[in-house]
Amino acid sequence: MEKNGQAVIRFLPFVWATLMHLLLLAGVLALFMGRKPGVFRSADILELVPGFYSHVSNFSISYVLLAGIGYLWLMMGVSVRHVALAALILIAGNVIYELFLPLLNTRDPMDAAYGVTGTLLAFAWLWVVKRIGLKVKRAKTKAGSKAKAGSGSLPSV
Repeated sequence: MEKNGQAVIRFLPFVWATLMHLLLLAGVLALFMGRKPGVFRSADILELVPGFYSHVSNFSISYVLLAGIGYLWLMMGVSVRHVALAALILIAGNVIYELFLPLLNTRDPMDAAYGVTGTLLAFAWLWVVKRIGLKVKRAKTKAGSKAKAGSGSLPSV
């Protein structure tokens, strides 16, 4: 995948980062699926936080949105500041919708808190990925040798 002769994906995640990312997404989706009685509903969670499954959808949606998009953005070389801006927009949207816009929804501060929590946890994970979970992608030249992406070396013609 290239755009203007440069690779769109500039960084590759380490295997541990990819596996952890997928495990976290699976865990969040399992929590979301626990809203309905069945395999994924935990009695221990309900004992600790009785209304947990009434609000977990906001947590899950916020987490999956930011973690999914943010992970790809980091691989593309998008700045953490832009990911943080997306997180702030998601938090603002969550709070505004849950507290001030009763469209197809009742005002619920707990829903907003769960959404904010999901966003903050996703951002914390993305920050870890940015700090220690990515490596520079090596670009292959036509001659078959590898060159560091962004090093200014162009393939020979």
